Amino acid sequence: MGIYKKIINSKLSYTPKGAGQMTTKEFEILMNHLGWGDPDAILWTVGIEEAETWCTDEKSQDLSRVKERIRREFAKKVEPVSEEDPNFPIAYPIAKIACGVSASYHNWKKEWKDYRRDKLWKEGSKICNINIYPLGKDSLNSSFPKCYRELFGIDNWEDYKKIVKEQRFQVIQNFYKEKQPQAVICYGKSHWSEFEEVFKLHKEKSEDHGDKLTKIYPEKRIILTRHFSVGFRDNTCEFIVEKLKEWNVEIP
Repeated sequence: MGIYKKIINSKLSYTPKGAGQMTTKEFEILMNHLGWGDPDAILWTVGIEEAETWCTDEKSQDLSRVKERIRREFAKKVEPVSEEDPNFPIAYPIAKIACGVSASYHNWKKEWKDYRRDKLWKEGSKICNINIYPLGKDSLNSSFPKCYRELFGIDNWEDYKKIVKEQRFQVIQNFYKEKQPQAVICYGKSHWSEFEEVFKLHKEKSEDHGDKLTKIYPEKRIILTRHFSVGFRDNTCEFIVEKLKEWNVEIP
């Protein structure tokens, strides 16, 4: 999506095993920035990571400018979007779901584009999107960019994942406890186990709905579903919308 922000609430000072340096200030900032949308959201959607990298090894880049941008633009845990219409891949399925539980609209199949343009992730929308991993990849299997070593002080994806699980997962959990959203939708079947780890779901009772590509934790009001970028069927959207309504979730 390309909407990165920042927050610096807690000092991170972890040196990865085998790494020759501490993580950088820029990494600390992005580790604490969780996502975009309304910081007081009652409906959360939670994805895996951004679909683009901060730098590339294929061409020369001025990393000092990237560092300046991170420090300048990414200061809040969750920040409303500035786009008039956030028209990118994951926005349309999320807009359909949100439109379905919005008090301002009555037919999500016909009005979701209006909802996306006028309300999605804007201030007061009561919906936000969070990623469990802070650094972008072109794909889940992308090789580790060498430029990330200078930019973030990390040597490989293995060390990175260890830091994230030890530090960022707790930041998300603390924010979840603080804000107490009415419902959470996690998307990305490849990472269901990590969503369950973030929200401490392993001992919770769940309901499997394979035909709708979802798993529900009713006591926690958390829904796991497939990634929105690989197709989103209307019957799955209808199922999720009806479940949210059953839980009395309503946004503006």
